[in-house]
Amino acid sequence: MGGSMTLLLLLLAMIGLAGARVRVYNWDVRRELKSPSSYKKQVVTINRESPGPTIQAGRGDRVFVSVINRLEENLAIHWDGTRQIKSLGSDGTEAINQRPIFPGENFTYRFIADRLGKSPYYSYYRSQTVDGLHGFIDVLPPYSMTEPSACDYGKSIILDDQYYKSYYDCAAEPESLLIPRKGKFDYAESTAPSSHPTACDGINPEYLHWRVLPGKTYRLNISSVTAQSALSFRIEDHNLTVVEADGHYIVPSLIVYSGKTYSVKIKADQDPSRNYSITTNIVGQNASATTPLGLAVLSYSPPAGPIQNDVTP
Repeated sequence: MGGSMTLLLLLLAMIGLAGARVRVYNWDVRRELKSPSSYKKQVVTINRESPGPTIQAGRGDRVFVSVINRLEENLAIHWDGTRQIKSLGSDGTEAINQRPIFPGENFTYRFIADRLGKSPYYSYYRSQTVDGLHGFIDVLPPYSMTEPSACDYGKSIILDDQYYKSYYDCAAEPESLLIPRKGKFDYAESTAPSSHPTACDGINPEYLHWRVLPGKTYRLNISSVTAQSALSFRIEDHNLTVVEADGHYIVPSLIVYSGKTYSVKIKADQDPSRNYSITTNIVGQNASATTPLGLAVLSYSPPAGPIQNDVTP
């Protein structure tokens, strides 16, 4: 049934939109055992991925996302940065302009990709977003359009926070920060919520390791899907030049609120013989809070040595 519906929508779109491309995605959403921040827990995946796959389209393309809900709860997906012109039923705001996708049901989102750049999608239900249901929509400019902030390479990063008790029981600080979906959980500070024999791996936590080439300019697209925290973001000894926020070319300070997206340019012009920490932290965090820094590592290619150099987990 879902495949037939997708084919019908594809044919109708091809007939009605001469010149515009059609992008069709089929998503299977379920819970699986994964290890964000070195702790095994049930996370929400899209096609076995967490974060989910990137939707890539050109401006003006018509996007169809056929979603089957294999969770034991309702599901709705919000497409941040997409204006939903003539497609309010695909905005993902459950009980306002979309009936939720009930367990076992299939629903096809349909909208036009109209705003350039990368923006996040995530679940309408914050608990599902925290558990990994999020990703990027990447809307590309026409071939004839010149990129106003050209660079040598680009990379996308999603910042998020993690709760290892029930999300509904955590009204205070998150227990770890992830860059992206990788980090460290200090389980000694909390009651372990899982009986899985290999749940904790605090000895060998996973961190994002980003290698750069000396002298090159990189554009980072940074989004946040946190439950409640505004996060700072910095790269040790490197200047970040903000070039875009939520699809607009402006220059604010880099405080990343949940659901917001920034693009920054960074010049790889530091000492290539060492490594550099990439950190995120909660803005205005209470002095007694125990949430550790979100941490990743930047190094120059070829690698200079062990990635733990000059990094304090």
